[in-house]
Amino acid sequence: MQKSELALMFSDIRGYSRLLALDETDAMELLSIHNKISQEVISEYNGQLVKRNDDSVLASFTSVNDAFLCALEFLDRLKSINETNTKARRILVSIGLHKGKVEIKNGAIFGQQMNILARLQALAEPGSICMSDAIYNAISRFIDIKAVEYRGIELENLPGTHNIYKTLSVYRDEFETTRPALQQKSDFRYRIKEIEHIRGNGLSFLVSALASVIVICIFIVIAAIFNARQTGNDMNLLLDQWFASPFLYAGLIPASLFLAALYAKRKMRVVFDDIRDVDRILSYIMTQLGYRNPMHTRGYMLFRPQLANYFILGMRKFRARVDGNTIVLQGPYLYMSKLVKMLKYYEQTGKTDKF
Repeated sequence: MQKSELALMFSDIRGYSRLLALDETDAMELLSIHNKISQEVISEYNGQLVKRNDDSVLASFTSVNDAFLCALEFLDRLKSINETNTKARRILVSIGLHKGKVEIKNGAIFGQQMNILARLQALAEPGSICMSDAIYNAISRFIDIKAVEYRGIELENLPGTHNIYKTLSVYRDEFETTRPALQQKSDFRYRIKEIEHIRGNGLSFLVSALASVIVICIFIVIAAIFNARQTGNDMNLLLDQWFASPFLYAGLIPASLFLAALYAKRKMRVVFDDIRDVDRILSYIMTQLGYRNPMHTRGYMLFRPQLANYFILGMRKFRARVDGNTIVLQGPYLYMSKLVKMLKYYEQTGKTDKF
């Protein structure tokens, strides 16, 4: 996997689902115009189109100046098109710009920078650009940047605070530049491309089940020792009687399987169709499952169960790493299976009521 320092541009059409609902044919025509203009400006400014997903565009540049000028030109050309359209048919785009070291594999881009980029785009008003300080400080001083600085901004599910810069909207009479506010969201729409079971570094289900049998047997021996001391009975005779009883095995086997389901580790990779809201989707589903909001440690999101669920239901922690449109999850076997089912069900229905 190759690592490179790139300037990244991510754009999205605001209200495109509304355009589709009003007139699908007209919306597809507008999307075609949008795609043609985006392809032209990316090529003109020496960029590379990384991915196009419905109404969003991801492009990379080796030059931060090219990335910024491309974004400005993209907005200006769309504004010219919009001036000939009615207000309901406008193509309103918001853009996020960021610079950082990313991982490249088979033309796809991964890494924490993608999460930051998606958050920046979501903070931009229609017709404006939201930039990280990494790209803002790298742009040439000979380029006149009219942007408002906002310090100490929290980006959801990303550690620390960030300084960001927002250009004034090209429709500034209609869309005012404002300080971003952290917003909770629960109406996600997404498509899962792939769910894959991958090899983890925790105990397998079979090993956990065998370990559970051994632990339960140790407790049975301790109980026999205690009983022998209290009653004066022979401990070996007690153990022979207990282990000869079918009732012991009727309880031992299900208990071992249940403990294995709680403590065995399972690792999954979930690939979404888009980079937007991937970590927010996971956080929302995890809270519905009974986990607290994530803690961030060493590049991972750590989900701990609510206290009551930890003691009553035996829920254990999950660890997740988000790379662009991919989540790698590791957690208890039982609740990993439930989480995957929830993700699929929510993808199809937009609800979590079944769980």
